[in-house]
Amino acid sequence: MPQPGPSTLHRAMQLLQITAACGYRGAGIDDYMDGTGLSRPTAYRLLKGLRSQGFLRNGPIRGRYLLGYELLVLGAQAGNGSGLRDLTRPRLLSLAQRLGDSFYLFARDGIHAVCLEVQNGEYPVGSFVRATGGRVPLGVGQASIALMAYLEPAERRTILQHSQAQLTSDYRISAQDVEDEIAFLHQHGYARGVEGSQLPEYGGLAVPILDHSGHPLGALSCSLLKSRMTEEHLAEVLDAMRDAARDMVKEAHSLLYLE
Repeated sequence: MPQPGPSTLHRAMQLLQITAACGYRGAGIDDYMDGTGLSRPTAYRLLKGLRSQGFLRNGPIRGRYLLGYELLVLGAQAGNGSGLRDLTRPRLLSLAQRLGDSFYLFARDGIHAVCLEVQNGEYPVGSFVRATGGRVPLGVGQASIALMAYLEPAERRTILQHSQAQLTSDYRISAQDVEDEIAFLHQHGYARGVEGSQLPEYGGLAVPILDHSGHPLGALSCSLLKSRMTEEHLAEVLDAMRDAARDMVKEAHSLLYLE
């Protein structure tokens, strides 16, 4: 007989995912039952538990639920592993104000790259992610190239094999395109985005944030209009991002060994 714990956890996670998918109107009992096959009493029991822990809250429409604010607290803590987000935020703001483009912090999350922070300058542009918390498959966008470049080749191949169908159908990106851009990074020290079917009017650059052992903690990324991608401006953006990445690693190291 299966143990109840993991099954209950799985069902609770399903309820949270359904709530998120229903957006600002919130999710009702029929949404949960249709999406999970749970009985009405079981769904109500799980909903009550999630609400008591702050993971759900009552929506503006009676009988509907929204995601709870406790998830924001956990998300902020998860996104600040090793204090990286706190160290990055003022630097991204400074870059955006000084250079005018859109700047991001990305980290790896399994087979995805997730955006932990974004700051827009005077010339904000579109991106594969729309806000903090957005994610894309590894291989999509310049930041994910910077993150993948320091993985073992076998692990990289496994990730690309897993995601190849989505990369091809949704982004018109091949595994060879990704490998070519990774080779470019190792030669030039920065990543470019793979040219695909989306965002044709924008371009981007990214630099890895490497700790003292060469392990990637994350990636700093810049998205900008192609009309602004002059040789002089790109050089200025790259120098500024590299300086920011180095300063962040030095500060993180100092804080770690402060005592």
